[in-house]
Order: sequence, then structure tokens, then C-alpha cells
Amino acid sequence: MKRRRKWLSWKVIFLLAITIFIGIIIGMAYPTIDQFRSLRITIHNQSDFDLTNVNASLVQGEGSVNTGRDGSVYKLKKDVASGKKVKFAPRLRPSGESSVHLQFTDSRGEIYNKTVCGYTEYLSGNTYVTVTNDNITVKEECL
Repeated sequence: MKRRRKWLSWKVIFLLAITIFIGIIIGMAYPTIDQFRSLRITIHNQSDFDLTNVNASLVQGEGSVNTGRDGSVYKLKKDVASGKKVKFAPRLRPSGESSVHLQFTDSRGEIYNKTVCGYTEYLSGNTYVTVTNDNITVKEECL
């Protein structure tokens, strides 16, 4: 009986070690895999004003914003309050080379338009937008 328990405990320890090892490998690979997921835009509003009418839109090639084509504009349903952070994945449908632009209005009525992904064919990766009272900074990690 003791022999059987000893064998069972070694099986459990072995399976637990394999599970931890696989978890570590997946955790190390996550940043690489994360870039290939759908494009996600994170807006961190550090300004004194709320951001409203937030839209992400596609620009195909060297053309203008494609507002007439389905899937070329994504409207965020909620506002970004002052001091808040919002992360969203715009549902856009590119056809070839594109860039993604973010347009929003602050609570004073000022309209801003910023390129958040300068070149993409697949709409994948991450973009981080930080809005302050003085400027808008964008960190692109898109493919």
C-alpha cells in the first residue's frame, strides 16, 4: 500500500512540474504572441478634460479616410473621463496597406486627430496613446 502511495505522489509531482514548465514557456512567449492579436488601442487620459466622440478610422494607402466603406470607422461607445484609461480593439476591416487614425473631442470642444498606427497590413499589435493638457504622445507597436 505504501509503495502505491509513493508511486502516486511521484506522478503528481511530475505532472505538477511539467505544468509549471509549460506555463513558464507560455509566459515567456506571450509578448511575442501578443503582437499578433487584433490591434488594441489604449488611451490614457491624463488631461483635465473628458474625451468624447472617440473614433478610430482607416486610411487606405495615400487616400483620405474611408468613411463611406463598411468597416473603415469604429466609434467607441463610451467617453474617456479625465484621469481614466480605456483599452479597446477597434473592429476595422483593412484591404491592403493602411494606417489607423484616432479622432476625439475634448470637453472644451477641441477636435484632435492623431495617427496611432502609421503602417499596417494586418491590424495587429498594440498602440498606447497618452493625452495630457499639453500634447498627445503615441507609442506604436502595430504590425
